[in-house]
Amino acid sequence: MPYKISAVSAGKSQTLALLHPGEVLGWGGAGSGRYSSENVDICSTGSANKDPVYVGQSARFSFVSAGYGVSLGLSAKQELLVWGWNPLGVGGDQAVSEIPALIKAVSAPVCVAAGQSIFAAIDQAGSLFTWGLNVDQALGRATEQMNALPGVVKGVPAMQAVALGDNFMIALSREGEVFSFGSNSAGQLGLGHLRTVGTAERVLLTASIKSIAVGATHVLALCREGNVYAWGSNQYGQLGHQHKRYDSQPTLLEMSEKITDIAAGTHFSLALTESGNVYAWGWNGFGQLATNDTRPRSAPTKVLGLSQIQAIAAGEMHALAIGKRALYGWGSNDAGQLGRAAQQQLAPFPFWENS
Repeated sequence: MPYKISAVSAGKSQTLALLHPGEVLGWGGAGSGRYSSENVDICSTGSANKDPVYVGQSARFSFVSAGYGVSLGLSAKQELLVWGWNPLGVGGDQAVSEIPALIKAVSAPVCVAAGQSIFAAIDQAGSLFTWGLNVDQALGRATEQMNALPGVVKGVPAMQAVALGDNFMIALSREGEVFSFGSNSAGQLGLGHLRTVGTAERVLLTASIKSIAVGATHVLALCREGNVYAWGSNQYGQLGHQHKRYDSQPTLLEMSEKITDIAAGTHFSLALTESGNVYAWGWNGFGQLATNDTRPRSAPTKVLGLSQIQAIAAGEMHALAIGKRALYGWGSNDAGQLGRAAQQQLAPFPFWENS
């Protein structure tokens, strides 16, 4: 039976697809909605069943974000929900259940982001809430608690989006400005230095930014005109060039087409063009560049076998693309996050029909 997919999110080893008019399908490991046992191991490959399940037994959602074994979602009633594998109680919620549970600390959220041990949400007023493990001051606010509950980041304008990396956050204001805080060992804050930053600072960009994407230690920023800036680690060419090992300031990416969407996984990057093509570059150890091999690329490389793509997403080691007729995936499939694809999928695989 075909479904209309309106958005997708990729995490450590889970895939979430938001359907119209609001159900969520999940594939893969913890955070996919599949497991209910309290003995799940986040490092395991999980169930051999590669068919999707409904998250929350067909509950209605408006937004989802897949993290490192933990997923966040917004219900149709604007409630903040969490599910997955969180035995350490990060953010004050010790849960190992795939049944969505309510987080009451943020009222009327409109956007959420799930990371490895940090989380964020934005409410209707544009206030940015952060919580989790405050390693390297990744929460961007003063707190004496290493494992902090949701609290507001002060001194920033109204926000529209937030993206999370390894102990750092990048936030996008409603005016198109980019702010960053947290770990900065590879220049991933884009501030021109490598010092950790505990309060939000604005990244100096002359262009107005439309959207942001964050990998483990690198960042992509999409301009309204269709250009892309990149900064942070470039160990595998994830910034789209091979000139430097890292870049602590935004550098314009050379692309042959106008870009409409971006995504970033662990040390790799994706871009969607106005014509519906997908380009990939960076780390490729599990085939996440869809080049039929596992060699890294330092320049944007067109993904063959895809056309009329509407949206893209990147997880830890897998990637997704919503096509006109199918949901495609490639890269690691160790937990079934790509459905019935090969365990290491080196080319786009249509693993779910899209109406």
